[in-house]
Amino acid sequence: MLNELSPDPAASVPDTATYLAALEALFGHMVARTAPVHAQLAHQLVQTDRVLEVWRVGAGAPAGVQWRMTVFWPRQKARCPVLLSPDGCWPHVVGHDAASTALRQGVALAWFDRTELAFDNDTGQCEGPFYEQCRPSKSGSLAVWAWGIQCCVDALEKMAHDRLSGVATIGHSRGGKAALLATALDPRIAAVIAHNSGTGGAASLSTQAPGAESLAQLAQQFPHWLGAAMQDAAERERIVAMDLPRLMLSQIAPRGLCLLQARDDLWANPAGTRRMADLLRPHWQGTAQDPQRSRRLQWHERTGGHAMTLADWQRAAQFVREVLG
Repeated sequence: MLNELSPDPAASVPDTATYLAALEALFGHMVARTAPVHAQLAHQLVQTDRVLEVWRVGAGAPAGVQWRMTVFWPRQKARCPVLLSPDGCWPHVVGHDAASTALRQGVALAWFDRTELAFDNDTGQCEGPFYEQCRPSKSGSLAVWAWGIQCCVDALEKMAHDRLSGVATIGHSRGGKAALLATALDPRIAAVIAHNSGTGGAASLSTQAPGAESLAQLAQQFPHWLGAAMQDAAERERIVAMDLPRLMLSQIAPRGLCLLQARDDLWANPAGTRRMADLLRPHWQGTAQDPQRSRRLQWHERTGGHAMTLADWQRAAQFVREVLG
């Protein structure tokens, strides 16, 4: 069932079939979680305060699509939440420093390189191992990356169920778009943190501030991220009129949703993200049975541009610790 979507009585609420069709128009075909997921520990290194593990994850048979996932566990904790990122292709975003920041909060950090599933180059074409294995495919790369996140959740549940207290996902920019989509689709993901995710992510399409990327610009510059329908102006107008990201993010309630945004990152539409937080707040309104529900929706704004900083990682780890314990 679709969550009750709108606190605005004048806004129309689409039925579930209409919502899912719009989601497929924006992102392309959602990849079904039907292929068996397998994981194998390839390397382990025990250090003073942490345990490093490198896993080989794959989906499908006989060979399927395979990629590497790196996990840093806090050594002194028997069970802890895991923060999972698809941004392993960006060493300036996720790496040892980010892991140290999370570990100090008692949170494990895992990451994989989403481009091992679907390439992200300047051809604008849907290319990479997933598309080689799954021809023909109508899935945009964001849908494929979201599927990769879900497969990594499968692997974590299979390989680390005895020390796993929950999984949250995090993404920067385009990684944030994929993390939000994966979480909206998969109730096993207990929380998501999206950092400067902009259009197609956490920014409301109903608020287009000066200097912000439009859906038309996104579809023109990165056509491979989205569904083929986004090359049609009428379809884009329909998605904007629905403010589809708002509907998508409402499906995460009452799980954890943390929106991190730089107010001077105009291309990522900070005004639209601020508006999104306001629109979503009724879905996280606390109740007598769940008084902490409102704390599971957080929005934080800073200055400093698009890049993800260690302060952002600290904020994300604190949120995960608060939501998942």
